[in-house]
Amino acid sequence: MHSNDLKAPLKPQLLNLSSIVSRLLGGAMIAIMLLVLLTFVAPYIDDANSFAYLRSALTFERKIEEAVRSNIPTRFGGKDMTKLMIIVGMFMFSSTLSRAGERFHSQAEYIRNKADLETWKSQRNLSENTIILSPLNQKLEQIRTAKRKDREELLKDFAEAKRRLDEMGRDLAFLSIDVVDSTGLKMGEDQAAVTHDFTAYKHFVDTKLSAHGCLKSNWTPDGVMSCFTSVDAAVRAAREVVNGLELFNANVKTLRRHFHVRCGVNSGFVYFEDQMDMWEISDRVIDTAAHIQKKAHPDTVSVSKPAIEPLNERVGFEPAGIVVDGYEVYEWRKP
Repeated sequence: MHSNDLKAPLKPQLLNLSSIVSRLLGGAMIAIMLLVLLTFVAPYIDDANSFAYLRSALTFERKIEEAVRSNIPTRFGGKDMTKLMIIVGMFMFSSTLSRAGERFHSQAEYIRNKADLETWKSQRNLSENTIILSPLNQKLEQIRTAKRKDREELLKDFAEAKRRLDEMGRDLAFLSIDVVDSTGLKMGEDQAAVTHDFTAYKHFVDTKLSAHGCLKSNWTPDGVMSCFTSVDAAVRAAREVVNGLELFNANVKTLRRHFHVRCGVNSGFVYFEDQMDMWEISDRVIDTAAHIQKKAHPDTVSVSKPAIEPLNERVGFEPAGIVVDGYEVYEWRKP
């Protein structure tokens, strides 16, 4: 067992122990306050001294009074204020300790649930900044400062939010395409020609993506990340973009240099809703597709090994000899 495994639960345990100790001390303060109040009631109890437990309680209370008198001033205006000072002091201490105990408990709940959330995120390969985590993060922060009654309700909401997110999960494929040296392609060219060619290029790529059932896509200036229901669909779209560039360069583009692209494909379980924009789906699966694309050779389609295993059309794919984000990469080149 690693030392980190031992340390992980230690802080919540210490906080819970601190909470218990604080509440016990707060209860002791209340008990002392009740003992002092008992001295006001005892004279009205017939034969109070005949009861051993009352005698013991009153004796203990007198010792407390003596301890207080010997350490702080208790007479004001000729009146002994010891009992009142003890009652007020114990009430204040008890309230402070009770609040401290509640804070310790809330913090322990927060740390425990935060650790659970981190494990849950790791198991589902969710990126830290994915927007779907916002409701969970908000609930978590509310749990941190909520009162006991509200915290119990928030914990239920927290569990329900995780359950709803789990129901959103789907296996999807992601295709990242980027223009090779787009800056160099534009250098020294007329701006109108640059605008025309890149607008035409985006239309060309979007047409190929749509033809193969692209669910969503998101363009950066010269690159696109797109989402498909299967790796086969993503790969077919990428191949058509690469294959279609020859005609695009010959018949459409007006710039001196040709368009070339890099394509990266990855797949995995992600959290997806139809109403979500592509940029809202932040996940390591998508990040890996982008990283594979950056390492790809011009006019090739590169696919992670886990994504290529279920691929039906593997013809032409060969090991690329590189590893990206821990995955071997396979590469298809135009024949």
